[in-house]
Amino acid sequence: MTTLSASPPSSAGPGARAWRALMRACGAVSGLMFVAITALVCADVLFRNIGLGSIQWGLEVTEYLLMTATFLGAPYLLYLGEHIRVDIVVQSVSPAVRRVLDVGADVFGFAVCALLCWESIKVLLDTKAQGGMVFKVLIFPEWWLTIPMTLSVTLMAVEFLRRLRFALTTREA
Repeated sequence: MTTLSASPPSSAGPGARAWRALMRACGAVSGLMFVAITALVCADVLFRNIGLGSIQWGLEVTEYLLMTATFLGAPYLLYLGEHIRVDIVVQSVSPAVRRVLDVGADVFGFAVCALLCWESIKVLLDTKAQGGMVFKVLIFPEWWLTIPMTLSVTLMAVEFLRRLRFALTTREA
């Protein structure tokens, strides 16, 4: 029995290979960011304990890395079929009902991601036009903070469409 809750298999075409590479890159970059957060926090604690003081920019960079790593990891997890879902419900229903639930979840997921994509693009363009800056330890344009969400929800919308296409063109075994 196949389950549509898992990620649809990628075909061997160049588009599928490029998508797979992009999803793996999202996962790898996200993972490296979590490693960087761990290293930065450990270094900050070590420096404080040996009397060298705190890394001034450490907390701020950790916050930005955490946000970005989370947003970059989300499309990768969706691609793998490891996103949040209520497996106990999915496993307790018939294959026909499971298919309906999967298609419904993909439609709903796409709709939410498409709406978030639209709104995040509007916010990105608005904050860029306003020219706002973030003034903390680091100083940079405010619109940079909207890039991770915009990228993430765009990639997830595409992945939900890919999953939906697979669900609608594949028969349950």
